[in-house]
Amino acid sequence: MLSKQLEQRFEEIKKISKDLGFDPFDINFEIVTNDIMHEICAYGLPTRARHWSHGAAFEHNKIYGEMGYSKVYEVILNNNPAYAFLLETNKDIDNTMVAAHVIGHSHYFKNNALFANSDRNMVYHAAERANRIEAYIEEYGIDKVEKIMDIAFSLDRHIDPHKGVFRKKYDDAKTIKVQHQRGEFDDLLPGKRRPVVEYKKIGQELPPYPEKDFLWFLANYAKLEHWEKDILEIIREESHYFYPQYMTKISNEGLASYAHTEIMHRMNLTPGEMIDFACTHERVVQPGSNPFRMNPYYLGLKILRDVEKKYGRDKMFDVCSIESDTSLIRNYLTGDLVQELGLFNYGYKCETKHAKGQRCSDCSFIELKDKDLDKIINSLIRPMQNYGVPNLAITKINGDIMTITHTPDEFGTMDFKYAERTMELMFQLWGAPIEIETIDEEGKPLALSYDETGFEIITP
Repeated sequence: MLSKQLEQRFEEIKKISKDLGFDPFDINFEIVTNDIMHEICAYGLPTRARHWSHGAAFEHNKIYGEMGYSKVYEVILNNNPAYAFLLETNKDIDNTMVAAHVIGHSHYFKNNALFANSDRNMVYHAAERANRIEAYIEEYGIDKVEKIMDIAFSLDRHIDPHKGVFRKKYDDAKTIKVQHQRGEFDDLLPGKRRPVVEYKKIGQELPPYPEKDFLWFLANYAKLEHWEKDILEIIREESHYFYPQYMTKISNEGLASYAHTEIMHRMNLTPGEMIDFACTHERVVQPGSNPFRMNPYYLGLKILRDVEKKYGRDKMFDVCSIESDTSLIRNYLTGDLVQELGLFNYGYKCETKHAKGQRCSDCSFIELKDKDLDKIINSLIRPMQNYGVPNLAITKINGDIMTITHTPDEFGTMDFKYAERTMELMFQLWGAPIEIETIDEEGKPLALSYDETGFEIITP
């Protein structure tokens, strides 16, 4: 329940934000308890199908919050109308700042190109899907349902955002009869006469092109029960919903931090409220207590401020409407900003590739490597590439054997430990051997295989 003072403040915030050029969705503000806030953070939505991983995330958030290691001030959902959840334990001045902050988020959700095709009613759709999964749990048992969910969540970032959520199946292959004309002298060449009729298979192989959307492929081409397919499709659609949020963390938080800064400085605050605001603002946008990790709020705000200073506020809004984090950093992180922010690359002092199990004394020491702009850009965008997972595509089904091709990039080889576990889960669903073609640390080709005998690394 909002206090009368907060309601008045929120109306003032809306007016100021409009004067500044912000264009958010209508926002419904809710004041919630710590437990509800931790639950929304863990599930990503107010109501979502239950899974043990969400419970683990809830306990982590709760413990870290109670120990004072982290605090969640707000959650806002990409929905129309938007829903913003504020903590009941916050001071009114904190919730005033948070309300100004979410104006920036909602503007970003509404106007950024990556969110253009996102589900603006996910709050309601996720609740309906959660009910369907609860029905499956009641009918088939939680163990069977969680097994399918485990598989789906292990693959939920292997989607193809460019093809979108709604896709039709590949065109079916078919056999046609081809009629040939006889050659002029065919009747003089018995035994070598070309056939008059032949049957030709036309259509596409499976898959007809490298397929990056693993959940879509399995939902359509694995031998599944209807409820198993439905669970894969539910988790796939939710992954598409979260994809643009993953790809715009820095720019989105940067705009939200810009919004609360500009709005709060235009509000009629008492000196005491201004001091409280300054303290909370400093905690949100500080460079970071860890010198080896960059605060996305701070980095995003500094880049957008630099754009505004050079080109104006309208240009800053344009940048926020068309850029992802990778393009924002590539296009607008300058050498001057790198110097001002004190950015650098670091790594282990020893870069020798030792034999397995052997390390030297320098292998544990970290040192500054360089302050090169291009290398710093690559380091910053590395975790954002390809939704944070290796670049994999299903390239061939030979009989029942599924071949997956790994396209290596500048950021390193696959982690075989995670590959083994994921391949095991895929094998359980596909029901036939899974093979991945990749390379080792020296660039030599090798294959990973998983079948009924287990995991194997195959070298040529």
